[in-house]
Amino acid sequence: MKKYLWLMLAGLIIAFIWGNSLQPAVESESLSIFWANLVKTIFEFCHFHVSIGVLDHVVRKLAHFTEFALQGFLIYKSLSMFRVRNGVKIAIIIGILTAIIDETIQLSVPGRSSQISDVILDTAGAATGACISYLFALKHK
Repeated sequence: MKKYLWLMLAGLIIAFIWGNSLQPAVESESLSIFWANLVKTIFEFCHFHVSIGVLDHVVRKLAHFTEFALQGFLIYKSLSMFRVRNGVKIAIIIGILTAIIDETIQLSVPGRSSQISDVILDTAGAATGACISYLFALKHK
């Protein structure tokens, strides 16, 4: 039963990723500006000043990396529960495919664009998440 829960969680993160890509640019930007302003407030409290434009860019790229790291983690965990061999490689391939589809979705959304650099960043996130999940599995054997 646990293996199906992990598989469902992996599917949900992919749905979440693709759902975010369906947001028009105005909505997507509004959300990232909210988070950037929150981080800016925290930084200013610590007497560290950085422009909102820089923070917005960092927030967007960290969101890409983090979402795909979680996907890689969950995909590897699901594959390992089903005892699939080469789980890290497969999780990375699924991450690449998810990223390509994600960027393709954005081509049809008003104000959004597709970037190869995001596919690379997303793949790095998926690989990181899969490797972390693999290392956790090794530790708990």
